[in-house]
Amino acid sequence: MKKPLLRPQNKIKRLQWAKQHSSWTSREWQRVLWSDESKFQIFGSNRRVFVRWRPGERGKIECIVPTVKHGGGSVMVWGCFGNNTIGDLKLIEGVLNKEGYKQILQENALPSGSRLIGHNFVFQEDNDPKHSSKLCRGYLEENERQGVLSQMKWPPQSPDLNPIELLWDELDRKVRESKPTSKGNLWELLQKSWNEISQETLSKLTERMPRICRAVMKAKGGFFEENKI
Repeated sequence: MKKPLLRPQNKIKRLQWAKQHSSWTSREWQRVLWSDESKFQIFGSNRRVFVRWRPGERGKIECIVPTVKHGGGSVMVWGCFGNNTIGDLKLIEGVLNKEGYKQILQENALPSGSRLIGHNFVFQEDNDPKHSSKLCRGYLEENERQGVLSQMKWPPQSPDLNPIELLWDELDRKVRESKPTSKGNLWELLQKSWNEISQETLSKLTERMPRICRAVMKAKGGFFEENKI
């Protein structure tokens, strides 16, 4: 199992976040616009893959995720969801810098939040350096002053708290089933699979959040076992 390094101060911030949101109602969780970037490969997968195998079967072709160098090419996307509905899925061309991320905020994040949730939606993003740049932070703070959104203070080193991570896993699984042949084909399949995500799937991810908070508090800010959530 690989997890981001959690220093004592990280655990304190995770615990504070969990306590702060432990009493949130389902309606409050539905007002959050969850967002993230993710990379998808043409061949193989860089995300979690679960396999059940009997003793002696570990090397069987059915139990192996084959890989090639650099995954045969990849596609980077930004996506979001809120109020049990998918928002925009944005193809990221080249390296995403702070200027490119501000453009995503302007053209995708804020429009998605306003469309799916409405006035003063809660915006979640991680602490990636381009997210926390002065340029992007200033833009979000200005919109917060205008009542467009409220920013959720996100604890560092905490992708396991973001429900969109599980959505990326599901999206990756669906795309793998279609066996993408090129970067263009991979992007087409990602859009198709994204638009097929059901409200029921998103609702389950939202309903899971109170249990996440309880698990983090029980672990005193540390990691928790996902299969027990």
